[in-house]
Amino acid sequence: MKLFGKKVLFMLAGTMLIFTGGCGTEQGSTKVQPQVNGQSAQLNVFSVVQQTADAYLKKPAESISAEEIFEKMILNYDPSYFIVDVRDTAAFAAGHIEGSVNIPYSMTADPNQIANLPKDKKILVICYSGHTASQTSALWNMLGYDAIPMVNGMGGWTSDENLGTPLPQKTFDYEVEATETKAGNYDLPAPATKKYTDETAAILGSADDYLKTGLPPIMKPAAIQESIKNKQDGLLLVDLRAAKEYAAGHIPGAINIAYNSLAELEQLKKLSPEKKIVLIDHDGTMSSKAARILNMLGYEAYAMKDGMRVWTSNAEINGILPITNEKVKDYPLKKLNTKLETETGAASCG
Repeated sequence: MKLFGKKVLFMLAGTMLIFTGGCGTEQGSTKVQPQVNGQSAQLNVFSVVQQTADAYLKKPAESISAEEIFEKMILNYDPSYFIVDVRDTAAFAAGHIEGSVNIPYSMTADPNQIANLPKDKKILVICYSGHTASQTSALWNMLGYDAIPMVNGMGGWTSDENLGTPLPQKTFDYEVEATETKAGNYDLPAPATKKYTDETAAILGSADDYLKTGLPPIMKPAAIQESIKNKQDGLLLVDLRAAKEYAAGHIPGAINIAYNSLAELEQLKKLSPEKKIVLIDHDGTMSSKAARILNMLGYEAYAMKDGMRVWTSNAEINGILPITNEKVKDYPLKKLNTKLETETGAASCG
């Protein structure tokens, strides 16, 4: 079955697949910019994204496990939740969580798709590994929705490698250090060239510009280790964990900026717009949310895949149990009786 255009929402209701491309009137809780002398004032896009992101990051970082979703949506259906699967359409058709709707990742900043999201429910966002779901959650929360990602994505729901990114089977146990690395001081990124007259359009436009670059959402630990080993200077490693966790042990050369303060102007000045920024946390959830924000602000940022739990097996350093302790339950899947082509531009975290 061929997809036409990009205004498509795949919605599963029982056994029926519904296609819709309508526009809604509500677009999150952001404000419309006041007019000046009868003319719409041009926004400072960086300031809009920075201030909205800072307010979002100040809230507690949320995520949900596959076990919790199975209990809430399969065993004891809770209508206050709404599941959105951002994998490509072919993977969604091959197997998804029952009751999910499909908005491919490349379309998650499309106003026509976002208009279909409920504002009176908690939106559970699902992807292959948890990384693009976390990025999407950050954007939708900045628009006023209540969205949280599923940790590990479909890789934590099923062992089928065609549907989700498999969990690593062992930690790398790469080198860590306890010595603090001092941050530099840099200019903020160059102002955005596009102009917008309301905050929602500025946020969506910044997100869509990033999605259109096709940059991968993650960087693998092995690539980071190779950069450290060869003493390459192209990466800026930023550990988003609490100062106490950072002090216990971190990746060599990483600076420390707490997740909830990352979007503050004085913290952003510690980041070089000329380097590839790699964000590090416990499992990749917070770093993926932060990566979306930094990319919208004009940086080039990636989340380290799977976080510190794969860098070291030392639970006192990585803050949580190593990833090898997590087991895939192989929860039930729903399939569509139709073949859908893969949405172009889908991001992979493999």
